[in-house]
Amino acid sequence: MLKASGISFAIGDKLLLDNVSFELKPGEFLAILGANGAGKTTLMNCLCGLTHPSNGCISLNQRPLSEMSRADIAMQMALVPQQQETAFAFTALEMVVMGRTPFISTFESPSDQDVIDAKNIMQLLDVEGLAKSDYNRLSGGERQLVLLARALFQSNRLLLLDEPTNHLDFRHRYQILTQVKRSCIEFNTAVIAILHDPNLAQLYADKVLLLEDGKVLNYGERDIVMTSQNISRLYGVAATSYQVADKEFFIPQNVLGQHPSKVLIITGESGSGKTTALTELIQQCHINHIPLAGILCPGVMKEGQRFSSDIIDIATNERCLFGHRTGVLDNKTNTRFSFTEQGMALGIKALTPKSIHKKSVCIIDEIGPMELNGQGFGHQIAPLLAMNQSRHIWVVRPNLVDQVCRHWSLNKPQIVNIKDTDVLNKLMRFVNNNEHYTKA
Repeated sequence: MLKASGISFAIGDKLLLDNVSFELKPGEFLAILGANGAGKTTLMNCLCGLTHPSNGCISLNQRPLSEMSRADIAMQMALVPQQQETAFAFTALEMVVMGRTPFISTFESPSDQDVIDAKNIMQLLDVEGLAKSDYNRLSGGERQLVLLARALFQSNRLLLLDEPTNHLDFRHRYQILTQVKRSCIEFNTAVIAILHDPNLAQLYADKVLLLEDGKVLNYGERDIVMTSQNISRLYGVAATSYQVADKEFFIPQNVLGQHPSKVLIITGESGSGKTTALTELIQQCHINHIPLAGILCPGVMKEGQRFSSDIIDIATNERCLFGHRTGVLDNKTNTRFSFTEQGMALGIKALTPKSIHKKSVCIIDEIGPMELNGQGFGHQIAPLLAMNQSRHIWVVRPNLVDQVCRHWSLNKPQIVNIKDTDVLNKLMRFVNNNEHYTKA
């Protein structure tokens, strides 16, 4: 029914969508999930013809959307925007009846049957009592229900819903999506809905598209796409899944109560010996056959500053040049370093959940401004935190410790200063999860 093939959209040199592809068939419910600013509404505007992609093609029933008139599109799909104001004092019923506009001529009025059908739709959504109310004076949630009624009245072929549950209370949130899902089943309606709550996607979607920085992080059948690691990466917060009936629901780990911290932060100024301490830890763990994973970034110091750095995959011992100082502040990365593609690729590979044994301690040397801005290895961190039984050692500069703890919602992490004379013992106790370890 609707197919997007490699669509991209840019404003100036800013790429908002990058090579997005998916296909929607009649009767399917596709949920689009993504963090704020991921490009979800931009994608929706392209799909309904309000915006034309810079590249790629969108087709509706095998016809390119770019070749269809607004009236043709409106007769085959209906959009429920996040919010809509009107310049005139229309009643809620009149707003719903406007769903017939694409099907009647300019000077034709809606029929009596149109009005009856519109009232029936409003009754399904429990808003028939608002029929005579001034639309502009309704609450945000009431307006959203009226807009959905109009969309259902306009088309039962294809519905596009841009955050349809915004402003809705607990009851109406589920009532709306249940009615939409019923339309999929009874009328073979195809639905695309932007949702902020992954648990709503679990309940109603057949397929899910995860959008990250304008790119498709994952797309496919709901049960394959919706994993704790994917959800953690998408929203940048470690999420745990819980089984309820036959569904998995996701909850951020930090709201589940006070548990022993999974993270130890080693901190100290540049050149103070943090990487050296980690190197000693790795050697000690190797002697004791304790599995470790992650990355180590030994550097070359000049005049008290890090001049260059290698990157090492701790699990495989692969090593390459990571970056070197340029002396010029890069506005994009907020650092004075230039990083190699090979080094970034090695680090990303080392920090994927499949590269880390479930009982390994994962080391990241280090987490800095790039990660806090969603660059560097920022997208890798939350999925690692979501792993069961995982523990982590992070190198963080002193001035960033509080910010890192807030950003990843850490629950009272253990913080060790490199100046501590007992650094190695503390690191080993954390690795062993054993307070009685003493250095041999």
